[in-house]
Amino acid sequence: MKKGKRRLIGFTLAAILLVLTACNNNGGKETQPSATSSETASQTGESKKPAQDGKYDPPITLTTVRTVESTVKFADGDSMENNVWTRAYEEEYGIKVKTLWAVDVSQWEQKLNLTIASGDIPDFFRVSATQFKQLAEAGMLADLTDAYNEHASDRVKSLLTEEGTGAIESATIDGKLMAIPFTNPSREGVPMVYIRADWLKALNLPEPKTMEDLLKISEAFATQDPDKNGKPDTYGLAIDKDFTLMNGFFNSFHAYPGILIKDGEGKLTSGLIQPEMKTALATLQKMFKGKQIDPEFGAKDITKVFETVANGKVGIMFYPYYGPLYPMQAGVDKDPTVDWKAFPIMSIDDKPAKSQTALGVLGYWVVKKEVKHPEAVVKMLNFWDKTFYENLSTEVHEKFNTSPDGGNQVWLLNNIAAYKAFKNSDASLQIIDALKTGDTSKLNPENKGVYERVQKFKEGDLTNWGWGRIFDDGGSMSVSNYYRDNDLYVNDEFTTSPLESMVQKGPVLTKLQMEAFTKIILGHSSPDEFDNFAKQWLELGGKEMLADANEWYLKKK
Repeated sequence: MKKGKRRLIGFTLAAILLVLTACNNNGGKETQPSATSSETASQTGESKKPAQDGKYDPPITLTTVRTVESTVKFADGDSMENNVWTRAYEEEYGIKVKTLWAVDVSQWEQKLNLTIASGDIPDFFRVSATQFKQLAEAGMLADLTDAYNEHASDRVKSLLTEEGTGAIESATIDGKLMAIPFTNPSREGVPMVYIRADWLKALNLPEPKTMEDLLKISEAFATQDPDKNGKPDTYGLAIDKDFTLMNGFFNSFHAYPGILIKDGEGKLTSGLIQPEMKTALATLQKMFKGKQIDPEFGAKDITKVFETVANGKVGIMFYPYYGPLYPMQAGVDKDPTVDWKAFPIMSIDDKPAKSQTALGVLGYWVVKKEVKHPEAVVKMLNFWDKTFYENLSTEVHEKFNTSPDGGNQVWLLNNIAAYKAFKNSDASLQIIDALKTGDTSKLNPENKGVYERVQKFKEGDLTNWGWGRIFDDGGSMSVSNYYRDNDLYVNDEFTTSPLESMVQKGPVLTKLQMEAFTKIILGHSSPDEFDNFAKQWLELGGKEMLADANEWYLKKK
């Protein structure tokens, strides 16, 4: 991932940290180009054809809309419509990109919904799963089947299917590819469990091997004053009010909220309402009564919990591999004695613990039905793959990816992208090998930059602690590779855009879940209340949702 001065390999952390950035280059204001609709490829009467080298002559113009990225700094004279990426599209393929508007990410969804509602959509743009479904049902999207089959490079096809066929399937309607999935490394980003290693040492506790071991450590962290300040002010487990941090905990009990799994008959059912979830909630209630959980967790979102982590008040957290950079580095910056270590999630019994993984798709790149050359969008995706993944020379890296000082994320100016499933995993293996041998000749510029940060940490520079705890041998990426090597995943079996019943019933069921789970953990309800919750969940829309999902699943087979 890359993130300004905290540049990391991939996307997920950058997406999270962008939310925390205070401002952006354009202050969230829209940029309005001077292009007229008559210039666009979709409304040009003449069907322009690319020359033999794949370049359109004369050039074609495609319109789009997008977000303004706060971590991008335009070079002198550059703009959203005139930058290294847009110039490259034109030079390479004869494709001009006109940005109709660009807004801050906080305004994106509302602005895009208004654009879609108006019926006047750009030639290509990124949408959510729900928006994709709406546009497809309205007959507003181009069929990309031929464009993809004939023009996508083998590397791009491999990129979009690295985690399996689910991403492509989710963009396919009635056998036609109606969008390009914006793939994201879901398996690489599954939770692991982080433990305060310095607290283990302070209390003379061994590293855990089972979930029972972890629960004992949680109790010790809450009751034995691990920070040695003489106050009962530490907690075992980090929990937020929305249970964002809890999937890894639930997975340790073989419970899988938020995804559909197969039941004993091979049908789809919700992982949320299985008996294993009841056992996990009963355990959380016991932990809460034992003061292992912040009594105010029900009022704290994930940002507030991260403050607790940074302030050194909690010792166990389930989180993806990038946790050492955020939020844990902040704690190390405050107190250099702080140290966290990542472990694979642990099982409550003799069955292996597996992490749930959702469909690895951030959204969908769609093309308006009237566009005469939908393959142009596929060509731009080929270019993304060439510059971001294939050609990793220092020159290309600094031109299209990240500035030499790491402070300018030029790569975010791309107009279409897709992310590899295991980019960071692969990079970590190369970096670990280089750390052991001292041979950096096989590292590309990006990985070499990470290698140098890890080396600085190993030499005592704690400002790079997070990089060391991710990419050094035994770091969080080593845990991610352990999951990968042993296929320790439970996949979401639902791999298409949300069904109508899910869109309608989902918010009510989510609210029901939050209220029921919170009451059980706080002790306001018995764990047996979970049975009533599961019944209500089915009655208030879950049964309808599962019926629709199984109807889709049968057709898929």
